[in-house]
Amino acid sequence: MKLLTLARDLQRRKARERQHRFVAEGVRTVEALLASGLPVDGLLVTADLREQPRGRALLEAASGRGITVVEVSGAELESAADTDTPQGVLAVAPIPTWSLPAPAGRSSRILVLDALQDPGNVGTVIRTAAALGVTATVALPGTVDLWNAKVVRSTMGALFVHPALPLSWDAFVAYTAAHTIPIWAADTEGVPLEQVALASLPPHLALVVSNEGAGLSEAVSAAVTSRVAIRMAPGIESLNVAVAAGILLHSLRVV
Repeated sequence: MKLLTLARDLQRRKARERQHRFVAEGVRTVEALLASGLPVDGLLVTADLREQPRGRALLEAASGRGITVVEVSGAELESAADTDTPQGVLAVAPIPTWSLPAPAGRSSRILVLDALQDPGNVGTVIRTAAALGVTATVALPGTVDLWNAKVVRSTMGALFVHPALPLSWDAFVAYTAAHTIPIWAADTEGVPLEQVALASLPPHLALVVSNEGAGLSEAVSAAVTSRVAIRMAPGIESLNVAVAAGILLHSLRVV
């Protein structure tokens, strides 16, 4: 299949799952993809990319790795892109095959996304998890496709180096049971964070964050062993899930 045709096809989730590939758009995202060392099938570029210093450097990096570069018109690139302005470059690459590693070291944290549907939020959450040293991020059923083009852009390259993978609830529960990992959840009705005994946190922990409107799904709610909340000012009911995840992940670290 031609690279342009493939890139167009990958706008659909079913095609990404079938081809096991994704699209990265824009100079910064493609730079991060090339820097990650992940395999890349090829780049679609417009002629004006070579007129920019960063564009020329990006093309040199691709050439140095022997990556195929196909020049297309601006209209052709836009037909394969999720954004209106893909900045003259789009990459097609295989989706990394991540797996949940066994807990290692003195401590570890796993972030679990319970039916998060906004791509921008999911991308920001993954970027935050990577920045705070989370071992891996698990996307439960109902969560947006992690390789949706907007999710990829929103992670700012974190998705290329941080293990993030879809997993069924049963598979995740089996993993936590096998490694004796407690499951905690962010919940506005939970114990306020300042009352949690931070000095005696479990060394290995899974933290679930859920859809702001729907809350925890039934299966997750029945399985969590602790619920933690962030105290807020009167009149404020909830935080954006990405902000809440950042606060909780930072506070629940074992340093």
